[in-house]
Amino acid sequence: MQRAIAKPGKDKKVRNFYPGLFADELQSVPEAAGVVQVLSAEHHRLGVGYYDPQSRVALRVYRFDDGNLDREFFRHRFARAQEKRRHLGGFYRLVHAEADGVPGLVVDRFGPVLVLQVRNRAMEALREVWLPALLEVAQPTGIYERSDTDTRRQEGLPERVGEIYGQVPAVLEVLEDGLAFSIPLALAQKTGFYLDQRENRRLLEESVAPGDRVLDVYSYVGTFALRAARKGAYALAVDKDLEALAVLDRAAARHGLRVDIRQGEALAVLESLVDKVLPFSHVLLDPPTLVKHPSELPRMKRHLVELLRLALRLLAREGWLWLSSCSYYIGTDELLEVARRAAADEGRRLRVHAITYNPSDHPWSLHVPESLYLKTVRFQEDGL
Repeated sequence: MQRAIAKPGKDKKVRNFYPGLFADELQSVPEAAGVVQVLSAEHHRLGVGYYDPQSRVALRVYRFDDGNLDREFFRHRFARAQEKRRHLGGFYRLVHAEADGVPGLVVDRFGPVLVLQVRNRAMEALREVWLPALLEVAQPTGIYERSDTDTRRQEGLPERVGEIYGQVPAVLEVLEDGLAFSIPLALAQKTGFYLDQRENRRLLEESVAPGDRVLDVYSYVGTFALRAARKGAYALAVDKDLEALAVLDRAAARHGLRVDIRQGEALAVLESLVDKVLPFSHVLLDPPTLVKHPSELPRMKRHLVELLRLALRLLAREGWLWLSSCSYYIGTDELLEVARRAAADEGRRLRVHAITYNPSDHPWSLHVPESLYLKTVRFQEDGL
């Protein structure tokens, strides 16, 4: 096996279970890409990984002991991940990249179908090893690949989108707590459905009372809005994607529920609603990934302040404001800051009721800060 040697002091990252080293953190590397034994500058064994000089992270560490990166290794990783999620039913994230010890691979289960993303050169190079192991453990009827992310493009890899195993239906039937959504794969964002918001959707439904008014902004297929309608609330879903709103419309009809929809950009729609509608008991803001690089943070914070100002104008007295971020670079502190700025501008006093993070099937590893990506702050208007 080839060897890669970390520079003095850089071995601490790997010893603390961080699964990556950049090129400038390596003292010695092999001539060609491939599986390597990872050593400290003192030649102590640190683990086994995959080295590729063309990768954004030159060395990806997959195990922190000796051994091969073979089918049995990946079979064990996948079996461990699946066992931890057996209590979640048939719809969950089966593999959450680094947090499950498989950097660069994300796999979501939708009943008998898997939807996956391969995000780095290492996992692409090891595809013929890990894919048979995944089939053995998960035993899907079909696998659909959505490897079209920015991270993959940054790795210099071509997009791969389409069926790669078995038979995959043109429409994903997603079931969650008695609600059904028929999502065309051609429409599906990310890996098809925002499974990571499941617990927040349950919290909303528990919080909503008959007669409440709920505004679901960036609704996608309206999973929050439909739960609110099921509790007897008036629900309005806002999204720029008309096809996603059509999925919501069909799901509402299927369940005998009513959800109003508005198609358009969030800021424009919220501006059109101010002073034109009754205030809302709950306003939910769940924007897409707004910041993919730290340099974008100041501009996006200004955007969030503007968005929150409009949301507060639409919020009822003692109403609830739900603010989510799925961007690693927008952390809890940034969410609190933009909410504080917007509240000051609008003269509204807010109380922080709760903060939630990734659910259990999207684990957050202490040793990999990037694995904490989803933050939701729940505020209540608290005027004196």
